Amino acid sequence: MADKTFHSLHRLSLRAKLLSLLIVLVVATLTVAGMTLWYVYGTQKIFQHMEKSDITALLSAQGLQKELMAQQGLTTYYSLDHDNKWLVRLENNNKQFEKLLNKARETNYLDQGRTILNNIESDYLHYIFSRKEVINLYRKNLNKEGVELHRKIRARFQSIYDLCEQYKQLHQEQIRYAAVNYRNQAKILTALSLVSVPLSAFLAVWIGFILIKHILDPIRHLARLEEDGVPDILSGEVGALSERMQNLIDDVENAYEMLQHSRDQVAQSEKMATVGKLAAGMAHSIRNPLTSVKMRLFSLERSLNLDVVQKEDFEVISEEIRHLDTIIRNFLEFSRPPKLRPQSVSPSELVDSTLNLLSHRLESCGVVVTVCRNENLPVVNADTEQFKEALMNLILNACEAMVDGGKISITEDSMTIAPYGKMATLTIVDNGPGIPALFKDDIFKPFYSTKEEGTGLGLSISNRIMTEHGGWLHLKDSGPQGTSFIMALPLKDASTWLRS
Repeated sequence: MADKTFHSLHRLSLRAKLLSLLIVLVVATLTVAGMTLWYVYGTQKIFQHMEKSDITALLSAQGLQKELMAQQGLTTYYSLDHDNKWLVRLENNNKQFEKLLNKARETNYLDQGRTILNNIESDYLHYIFSRKEVINLYRKNLNKEGVELHRKIRARFQSIYDLCEQYKQLHQEQIRYAAVNYRNQAKILTALSLVSVPLSAFLAVWIGFILIKHILDPIRHLARLEEDGVPDILSGEVGALSERMQNLIDDVENAYEMLQHSRDQVAQSEKMATVGKLAAGMAHSIRNPLTSVKMRLFSLERSLNLDVVQKEDFEVISEEIRHLDTIIRNFLEFSRPPKLRPQSVSPSELVDSTLNLLSHRLESCGVVVTVCRNENLPVVNADTEQFKEALMNLILNACEAMVDGGKISITEDSMTIAPYGKMATLTIVDNGPGIPALFKDDIFKPFYSTKEEGTGLGLSISNRIMTEHGGWLHLKDSGPQGTSFIMALPLKDASTWLRS
């Protein structure tokens, strides 16, 4: 259960963790502050009540006792000398007693206290009445009757004094109760402080730990991100942020590399454009007289009666002229590529047409071509002549590579290739010596050839043709067992495509 709770807390986001800790810290702080205010308010209320009621009542009770005791003996003194000053003092003490008794009634808030005060008042009135009778007897010189009655009312005097003492003890008990209540509240506040202060300190340390570990340290690592890469300690929102920053840095680096590569390609293209223009000009200047030479030579062949040796020399010359014408045509096509004239056609039909055109050349080279086909490929949009030229360049390169003859297989297929979608593919495989690994990256570059008499334009032109059709030409594999190329074209109607 504890592990489950810990893992649940660990899965919380950084925002949720900080928010939870801040809420707990605020609640703890507000609780302590509220309890402190409650304690202060309660303490003030206790002291105000003690000052207003209990202490005043206690002082009143002590005053009643004092004034009562002050009246003691004055009646006896009067009986001895009949001096009225004792009666005056007695009357003053009587008024002061009544005044204190009224004050005690005003400050009293206890039922028991009210009962005691009622008893004090009642007994005191009876005592005053009886004392006046005693004074009258003394005033009439009836000392014997006065002494007898005076002795009887002394018990009532003692009872009043005891009631005053009882009233005083009642409020002393209330003061002790208030003190006990104050100590209990102080204990509660102390206990809360002992709990809340360490809890607040713990939460503050925890928040500080999270701030340092999950915010400040990651920010420091992010500042050093470019030097050290993405640290493993980052997680959560900061980890995602650092990962995105790292990806952004990688993207910037990749974009910079691509920009540099694009600049190199642009520079190379400008160079090739210049070379192409120069070559096209030279090819155009050479082709016209070469065509005239070829026509004159054809006329001479038909008009002259040549022997066997002369005919062989004549055929060699004609073959070299055709070779020159092919080279010139490639230069012109590379410098001024013809526009595409696409039409709906199945690549399978183009394969068959190309093989028919090359049948005599394949036979003379001793090359056998096999086509792997379950059914004709779906229709594509293709310039039939240019596509056949691209395929023808691949087949002729294979024938030239296989000096003593060999085998070529063409496998037709269709498949979905991300992100291009549904494509028709041709895989051309020969069993020649293969392309050296050193040259694999450069075979599609113009004017790059491993053959002494090659122009280096065949694969470059094939690659351009496939790219302009929205497809591509890739070198799939090459080694001692042969070479394989893949030609791919997007299907015209993808809805009718079915993977073979």
